[in-house]
Amino acid sequence: MRAVLLTLAVLAALGLAGAVSVVGLGLYNVSAHAGHWPGVSWILHTTFRNSVRLRAPSMEDAPRLDDPDLIALGAGHYATACAGCHGAPGVARTATVRAMVPEPPLIGEAVESWRPNELHWIVENGVKMSGMPGWPVQGRGDEVWAVVAYLVSVRERMAPALPANDGAGVAYCRTCHEKIGGPVPRLDILDAEYLEAQLDLYASGARPGGIMAQAVSRVRKDDFGALARELAQGDAPVFARDAPRLDGGDGAALARRGNRDVPACLACHGDTGKGPALFGQSQDYLTTQLKLWRDGTYVHDNKMHAAARDLTDADIDALSRYFANSAE
Repeated sequence: MRAVLLTLAVLAALGLAGAVSVVGLGLYNVSAHAGHWPGVSWILHTTFRNSVRLRAPSMEDAPRLDDPDLIALGAGHYATACAGCHGAPGVARTATVRAMVPEPPLIGEAVESWRPNELHWIVENGVKMSGMPGWPVQGRGDEVWAVVAYLVSVRERMAPALPANDGAGVAYCRTCHEKIGGPVPRLDILDAEYLEAQLDLYASGARPGGIMAQAVSRVRKDDFGALARELAQGDAPVFARDAPRLDGGDGAALARRGNRDVPACLACHGDTGKGPALFGQSQDYLTTQLKLWRDGTYVHDNKMHAAARDLTDADIDALSRYFANSAE
């Protein structure tokens, strides 16, 4: 027995010495041209697939992935954040990208065998040691579904063309804010001072938003003011043009008078308030934002966080319908 233990100890010492030599002396060749040893790629890829399947979220909270607005938003983000490595229908990858190890797969191949919730986990979390980044901010899994919706449309051969790369100016912003409804807010009802402040908050990370973090990273901070002024003077987005104005419904009373737990929204968001204008804003966008305030994802304004923390889902639905569909 003693001989067995001694043998095991010697083997362990030799193994440790070998590992120290490989790491400490740089014996392992990390060159991308050298590739992996036989079997390593299979081990890594199998581990990757099983890890994703174990951790993928439920589909219960997923939005409609065939929503054209959601797909369009995902396409807009994909165009600047993802297409460089994975290409797109009709968009090739560069020779440099193809020389990466592991090589980023063409998007059509990448999405073929994954379920939507698994794609969500990959896009949100990224993959270590692969060049695949995680979502730019944490806690915004709701945004990731837009990219998943686009990826599903790629798999189903129904993906829209990616928006043109119009640099980082106002034309780039308008590819979403004047052409897409649903989760995308309209900016023409907001003043330039408020818009510039939001650009600063997104850039600093104080207002968590992965899609906007990517967007503002393409703009010089010194240009925020001029960009905000142009956007505030823009046209109404397509979804808001000639939109019917309906009765305020149940949300009117809550917005005007509040209740014991929720203050009146119009005290800040009315004509004399200092809050951003809400009338005519996208209903889906308002719903999402109110939930982010209520659930504590947004904490960059103490007054708004306190106002929203006691809202129920029914309250949020009523308020978003009221502001989206009512005349001022």
